[in-house]
Amino acid sequence: MPSTTRDFHHELYRHTAVEETHQAYAGLLNIVIEQSENHTRVSFEHDGDDLMFYVDAFSNHALFLTIQQFRDGQTA
Repeated sequence: MPSTTRDFHHELYRHTAVEETHQAYAGLLNIVIEQSENHTRVSFEHDGDDLMFYVDAFSNHALFLTIQQFRDGQTA
């Protein structure tokens, strides 16, 4: 099964946004999240040739939610 890992640095991505995105994409990908002080590491697995498409979509959605949370005045 193809897999990849991506780090979401907390200066750009809010952890809550990454968690919400994880919930939204849980039915499409196998996702494992590891939290550290400075970043959230997300491991992805998916059967098929479109893994990177989903990883890019996941990243974009997490960034969108981060911006939305920032605009709504939510704290990290």
